[in-house]
Amino acid sequence: MQRTCTDRTERRPMPDLPAKKKRATTVTRRYGGVDAAERRRERQRRLMAAGLAVFGTRGYHLSTVRDICAQASLTERYFYESFKTLGELFDAVYAELRSQLQQRVMQSVIAQGVRQPDPMAMGEGSLRAWYAFLHEDPRRARIMLIDAVSVSDSGMRGAEAAINEFKGMLRAFISMMYPDVERHGINMDVIVSGLVGATIYIAKNWTQSGFKPSLDAILMHNMLIYQSLDALYQRQQAEQDA
Repeated sequence: MQRTCTDRTERRPMPDLPAKKKRATTVTRRYGGVDAAERRRERQRRLMAAGLAVFGTRGYHLSTVRDICAQASLTERYFYESFKTLGELFDAVYAELRSQLQQRVMQSVIAQGVRQPDPMAMGEGSLRAWYAFLHEDPRRARIMLIDAVSVSDSGMRGAEAAINEFKGMLRAFISMMYPDVERHGINMDVIVSGLVGATIYIAKNWTQSGFKPSLDAILMHNMLIYQSLDALYQRQQAEQDA
């Protein structure tokens, strides 16, 4: 029988559709007694340690993701598992160093306060903790004092936040030492900015000189600035009382 145009028993074969790509499965099984989440945290710790080593010796601008992975003995796949960019890793390393420094300074303040509750001695102890933190590991100084302000906007914001914290600490210190300092014509904002700038610049130059002279000598010269402020205040206080 001749088929008519309405006979639909014959159909064209449908073209093969491309197979859907399978999503990569997330590994959650335990391996060597360690679950996947802990293995990932361990890889991140290794990348952070590698960041300190590479950034702290070569500098951020001469470092690559490949350098970090080689130092950490990990593939680039694992780098991007934890960090989107090299700058993001740098910011994480800087934030960790900043946290460690804060803890070190606070421990010094508390310990000094227990031994000798004298504001000037507490200030000197804080400065010693700051310089010792850099001196113990020069890589910290390279990251915190040199590269932090030139890596990214977020890195610069982090450095500015650290400076503002330092200013806040100094403001509290000066207010404790000299509660009526502004009555003597001393501008608190100018003094605080000057003390912070001097301390950071001294630390930066000290780092670039290879930590010469000694920590004790650097601390003594830095304390001269604070002692000058104290001498000025005491002189003006005596003139007022006379």
